[in-house]
Amino acid sequence: MTASSESVRDRIRAVEGTGMRTFWEPEPLVWARTEGSRVWDAEGNSYLDLYAGFAVANVGYCHPRVTEAIQRQAGAMTHCPSAAPSEVRAELYERLVAIAPPSLDRVLLAVTGAMANETAVQLARAATGRRNVITFAGTYSGRTVGAVGYAGKHAYREQVGVAADAHFVPYPDPYRSPWAGEADAGEAALGLLEEALTDPASGVEPPACVLVEPIQGNGGVVVPSAGFLRGLRQLCERTGTLLVFDEIQCGFGRSGRTWASEHEDVVPDLMTVGKGIGGGLALAAVLGGSELMTTWEPDAVTSTFLANALNAAAGCAAIDVLREEGLVERSARLGAKALARLQRGLAESPAVGDVRGRGLFLGLELVRDRTSREPDSELARRLQRLLRERGVLVGRGGRHGNVLILAPPLVVEEAELDGGLDAVAEVLGSS
Repeated sequence: MTASSESVRDRIRAVEGTGMRTFWEPEPLVWARTEGSRVWDAEGNSYLDLYAGFAVANVGYCHPRVTEAIQRQAGAMTHCPSAAPSEVRAELYERLVAIAPPSLDRVLLAVTGAMANETAVQLARAATGRRNVITFAGTYSGRTVGAVGYAGKHAYREQVGVAADAHFVPYPDPYRSPWAGEADAGEAALGLLEEALTDPASGVEPPACVLVEPIQGNGGVVVPSAGFLRGLRQLCERTGTLLVFDEIQCGFGRSGRTWASEHEDVVPDLMTVGKGIGGGLALAAVLGGSELMTTWEPDAVTSTFLANALNAAAGCAAIDVLREEGLVERSARLGAKALARLQRGLAESPAVGDVRGRGLFLGLELVRDRTSREPDSELARRLQRLLRERGVLVGRGGRHGNVLILAPPLVVEEAELDGGLDAVAEVLGSS
């Protein structure tokens, strides 16, 4: 007999430290089973997951091909230390390079996205001999001691008590630009960054790298102003700074392109990937060019589970599913339709300040007043709860916690997605 949701929550809280999100709300959803785009709780209630388990289930939950690959690999070998090569590891590398921008032809594995970002920054420092890192307000780079130092939300850094060699500049958010009405947000951000990098009076030493999300995820699905990524690429080249794209959340088909940076045809020096590439298992990586990726001596970076065979097999299958089932194109098609519908349907809603996104990566910014644009985090929290009561799961993010995030599995049925969007419109209409 399956345990009740209440008993599962009680058992976990009895022995778990309070740092986990399990303690964040009175009754967090207890997951018992997943399939496709759906989650079932311990009581058998079904939920449409429009957040894909924090933007992880790009190829859907328990995709048959991923499940089969895991089962097959489990029967042969689960653990393989990173010091020992394996065929499944070679296959994963080849698949990752096949979907990466052509100039990024080398791979360093990681277990989590945070670990991938740490590795990328460490490599940039080793290659340049510099220490500083430039990143942006609203950035989410992970919660490990190293990665959280580059988080563009002070609350994350404060909780862990980390001081990093990081400098933060405003992200060019077209809706909440600090230069609104004065200049293009992208041009203004680039001007500020260039002054900091080239003016000797700024006090900013030349950085090792600029770490940036091509589309901010936890920051509220913020799509930067057109031309910003290209300008950033040019600025990095002029100043000898490495450009690192964090595609962990916005990549792997999520934005309607394999990588979000493809929307502006910009290729970074290093690119971190994760979340969806593991097909539901913990897998991440750093991709880069041969010259940069051969900076380190052997054994400079390692971890016991870095080349886990089971996770590698799942990653291979997930990449195959993404490519062979046309999920990137599907994300572009369904996402464009959903964005247009939301923008049209919510155009008169006084609580919706902005509807934005690319592909199946959409954000609804909620405000108390459209004129003042005062964020309404309480409404976002309440609507997230109301949607769950209607059987629809959505994310919530943004610098003020006032953005509802829709990032469903790329395999979501069109009728299911339409039903989920109906629910979003209904709760907004009744709020």
